[in-house]
Amino acid sequence: MPADHSTLLGVTRGLLWLMLALVAAAILFVLGSAGALIVMWPDIAAEAKNSAVFLDAGAMRPQLFALLGILAAILAVAIYILRQLQALVASAASDPFVPANASRLRRIGWALVATQLLAFPLGWVASNIAVSTSKFANMGGLDLQGILAILLAFVLAAVFERGAAMRDELEGTV
Repeated sequence: MPADHSTLLGVTRGLLWLMLALVAAAILFVLGSAGALIVMWPDIAAEAKNSAVFLDAGAMRPQLFALLGILAAILAVAIYILRQLQALVASAASDPFVPANASRLRRIGWALVATQLLAFPLGWVASNIAVSTSKFANMGGLDLQGILAILLAFVLAAVFERGAAMRDELEGTV
């Protein structure tokens, strides 16, 4: 493997670890926010009432828990995707066209589908607790980049599957 490819793979490995750490920190933040929501609800409700963002601060506590739960689920899926990518990158250094990589890419595709599906209730909950002019109310929903990533993952899975089959056929003829 050329030196620039091994350098690129090394950088990619490092970035994937960094991303895992950031997602793990985000999960801790979501869990901490849920804890703060439990412990400090009167103060949070008072601040929310004074804010021009939220519709009904007094009744939004269950919706905030739902929002945090959906965010935690999306972050958990992100960790799964990053771990699959790490395994894919690790095998790219030696033999990328193996059936396991096709399976990894297919699992990444389905995990991306899950994140798109989770974005709908996320958007619904956010729009129910925030005024429509706020950025908070516009989170979630359909994402064109996400759909393109899903398509890319499934197409690459088919390419890797075909590459592995072609390699097996070639080895069988030699």
